[in-house]
Amino acid sequence: MGDTLEKSSEEPEISLDNECSTKMGDLVEVSSGEKVKFDDTGLSLVLQNGLENLRLENSLTDVILCVGSREFSCHRVVLAAASNYFRAMFCNDLREKYEEKIILKGVDAETMNILLDYTYTSKMLITKQNVQKVLEAASLFQFLRMVDACASFLTEALQPENCVGILRLADAHSLHSLKQQVQNYIIQNFTQVLNYEEFLELPADILCSTLKSDDLYVTEEAQVFETVMNWVRYKESERFSLLPYVLENVRLPLLDPWYFVETVEADQLIRQCPDVFPLLQEARMYHLSGNEIITERTKPRMHEFQSEVFMIIGGCTKDEKFVAEVTCLDPLRRSRLEVAKLPITEHEPENENKKWVEFACITLKNEVYISGGKETKHDVWKYNASINKWIQIEYLNVGRWRHKMAVLGGKVYVIGGFDGMQRINSMEEYDPFHNCWSEAAPLMVNVSSFAAASYKKRLYVIGGGPNGKLATDKTQCYDPATNAWSLRAAMPVEAKCINAASFRDHIYVVGGAMKALYSYSPREDTWCLVTQFTHERASCGISPCNNKLFITGGRDEKNEVIATVLCWDPETQKLTEECVLPRGVSHHGSVTLRKSYTPIRKIVPGAVSV
Repeated sequence: MGDTLEKSSEEPEISLDNECSTKMGDLVEVSSGEKVKFDDTGLSLVLQNGLENLRLENSLTDVILCVGSREFSCHRVVLAAASNYFRAMFCNDLREKYEEKIILKGVDAETMNILLDYTYTSKMLITKQNVQKVLEAASLFQFLRMVDACASFLTEALQPENCVGILRLADAHSLHSLKQQVQNYIIQNFTQVLNYEEFLELPADILCSTLKSDDLYVTEEAQVFETVMNWVRYKESERFSLLPYVLENVRLPLLDPWYFVETVEADQLIRQCPDVFPLLQEARMYHLSGNEIITERTKPRMHEFQSEVFMIIGGCTKDEKFVAEVTCLDPLRRSRLEVAKLPITEHEPENENKKWVEFACITLKNEVYISGGKETKHDVWKYNASINKWIQIEYLNVGRWRHKMAVLGGKVYVIGGFDGMQRINSMEEYDPFHNCWSEAAPLMVNVSSFAAASYKKRLYVIGGGPNGKLATDKTQCYDPATNAWSLRAAMPVEAKCINAASFRDHIYVVGGAMKALYSYSPREDTWCLVTQFTHERASCGISPCNNKLFITGGRDEKNEVIATVLCWDPETQKLTEECVLPRGVSHHGSVTLRKSYTPIRKIVPGAVSV
C-alpha cells in the first residue's frame, strides 16, 4: 500500500532546511554541459510540510469545515487532491464551491481531525478504539488510501469474537476485498466463531454465502444444520419464512441417516415448513440410492473426513496389458487416495488372476459394484470404501461383457452386452438386501458397448453396437413401474464404445468416434451438442465429481490410448485438461464415491503421481 501505520502519535518535526539540504535530487540527464534534467525527489515532502505549516498558521486557507462545535481551516485544493468527495464538491458548480463555511455531518470532530492530519502529513495513528470511526469517515469522504489502511488493520486484527462485526462493517461500506477476507476467516474458523452470540446477528445473505462454501471448516454436516436452526430460532418470528432459503445451504444428504430421521425430520420448525419438504425428499432419496442423486448438496466439504473422488478402475494400456490398479483421484485437494487393487477370483492364485477387461461398474450407497468381463463374465464384486476391500457377491445368471450397469430405485441393473456368441437383450436386477439376481424386461434392441444412465425413476440405454460392425443411434428407456421399454429421441449420431453419466437434469454421453460431448434432456426428450474434442475418445470413462464432469482416458482415431483427464465445468461452460495419468488407459471403469481422506501425494499440473 505504501503507507506506514504509526504506533505512536509523537512524530518528530521535519525541518524544511534539512529536507532541502539532504535531498537535493538527482541529475538524471546531462547533455554536453549545456542543460540538465533534474528530478527532485524531495520536493514532494517539502510541499507537504509547507502545506501543513500553512494550515497551522491559518495562511492562505480558503474554506472552514464545521464539525459539531469545532472549525477546521483548510485549503480547498488540498482536500480536492486527497478526496474524491471534496473533489466533486469543489470542482463542480455546487453551492459549497463558493461558501466560506461548510457544515459536515456523519463524522465527529476527533475523527475529522485525524482525517485532516492524515491529508496534510500522510500519517495517522490507527487503534482498535478508533478504527471503526476512521473507516466510516474515510469511506464517507472517499479518502480511499485511508480506507485501505483501515481495512489492512482490521484484517490483521481478526479474532473469533470480532470477525462478525468486521464483516458487517465491510458489507455496510461495500469493502469487497475486506469482506472476502473476513468471510474466509469465518469459514476457516467456523466452529470457534459459533461460540459467540454475535454470529446469530448475521444477515441471511451473508450467512448463506458462508454456509455454502466447500471450504467451511466442520467435522460433520450436523454442525451446519444446528447452526441454521439456532439462527432461525434466535429471531423466530422474523426468520421462520427464511428457513427454506437458509436450509438449502445445508448438505442434508450427507447427514447420518439416523440423525436425519431422529433430529432433522423430528424438528418442529422443519415439520411446520412445507417449503423445505423437497430438500428432505432429496436427502431421503440419496440415503436410499446413494450416488443416483447428484446435486450441489451431495458434495462433501473440503474439511470433512471424507471427500468426493472419482475412481479409474482397471482397463487396458497401449500394449493391451491388463491394469489391476484402481486410481482414485481427489480433484479438489489435487491428491490421490490409496485404494485396494481389483479382486482376484475365488480360489485363484494372484499370479493367475483373470483379467478384468470390458467389465461394467456402478456406485450404490457409496459401494462400487463391478460385474462381468471377458474372462470374468459371471463374477460380481463390490468395493466397501470404509474397509478398503472387495467383497464377492452372487454371480450373474447370464455371463456377459461389453455391457453396462445402472442404479435405479436402490437396485443395481446389469444390461445387455455380449456373451461370446451374440449381442444379448438380457437385463438382470440385483436386490442388495437378499443378495440375489432376477430377470427384468429385455431390451428392445440387442446392443453391446453402449452407454447407460438413470434419471428420475427411468433407465436409459443409448447407442451401442447391434453387431460387430454397425452402431445405432437409438435411445431405449426402461420404466420399472411397468417393467417395459420404450424408444425416445435418437442420438444425433450413431455411436458405440461410449459411456454416459447423469448430471444436473441431463445425461451426458461421450466416446466412440464422436469427437464430442452430447447431452440428453429426459424432461424435454431432446439432444444437444455440449462441446467438441480434437480427437476421438473411444471407450473412455465419464463421471461427475464435485459438480463437474471428468472424462478419463480412451483411444483416439489411431487406436492410441489417451492419458489425459478432461474436466467439463457447467458453470463456465469450459472444457479444460485436469491432469495427465501416468499411463494411457481405455476400456476402464469410472465412478464417483465418498472416500476417507488419506492423501498420499499431491497431483501437480500435467501429471498424476502414483
